[in-house]
Amino acid sequence: MKKTCFLVFIFMVCAVDGLAQESGNVAYGGNKKPKNSGVALGNLYSLETKDTVASTYLEANIIINAKADEYVAVFGVSQEGPTLADCNAKMDSQLREFTGGLEALGISRNDLFVDFIAQNKVYDFGTSGSTAREKLSGFEVKKNVAVHYKDRTMLEKIEAIGARASIYDLIKVDYLITDSGAIRARLFEEAMKVIRKKEADYNKLLDAKVKPVAIYQEKYNKFAPSEMYSSYVAYEAGSVDSSTRDMRVVEKRKSRTFYFDPLDSGEFDSVINPVTIEPVVQFTLFLKVKYQVGQ
Repeated sequence: MKKTCFLVFIFMVCAVDGLAQESGNVAYGGNKKPKNSGVALGNLYSLETKDTVASTYLEANIIINAKADEYVAVFGVSQEGPTLADCNAKMDSQLREFTGGLEALGISRNDLFVDFIAQNKVYDFGTSGSTAREKLSGFEVKKNVAVHYKDRTMLEKIEAIGARASIYDLIKVDYLITDSGAIRARLFEEAMKVIRKKEADYNKLLDAKVKPVAIYQEKYNKFAPSEMYSSYVAYEAGSVDSSTRDMRVVEKRKSRTFYFDPLDSGEFDSVINPVTIEPVVQFTLFLKVKYQVGQ
């Protein structure tokens, strides 16, 4: 008599951080950004009841930390004046000084783009006796300047040139990867190595034969450094009991700071380029392969 057996593979990946590190001021906590993991990376393991499906699945969760090849810094510029002509004249003078300084730095006109953002009226209040009446006081023009460069050390020099032109608003820095196709290929290759290793381990452990029949799920994701910063405020404060006397408490402003906080490598089966000392672009791949259990 033949017996038919269902073979269900259940596996868990446990991440143990075996290296201690000094916590720094992050121990104070603060506004920590939510981590994009689990379902956001394509991992449906926690939502799928494996016992109810006839097939067996093996999964791989891979991440690569990639240094950017090029960068685009975006600066915000605004000017106010009694007339639009006055706003535009001051804006043009400011942008000429900024772009001229960038050209002296070796950044060509082809690596600059001025994006017109807004042109709006500005209102203020004028008082007459006990009446405050709103009136038109002038206009405001806003533009963004995108600066493309390849050497990441150029940013401080670009900011210094901007400061001389009274441009202080660095809106964002985009980190660009020129060959994302090669990164996807590397992720897929590494994911298949992980799945093949799991396949061999489970066949050896359970003396069973399974064979792949289809790619069940393939999900790529990208996380730019601008998405991966957390903030905190570090301080110890005293207390004042003002309930027993009329006392006004004036608190001192506390400084908030930010730090690059990438995805936790413990969530992944394999990490390519694990050691990073600078902000990187993180690419992830979640790969699930459907297997058929041999009879």
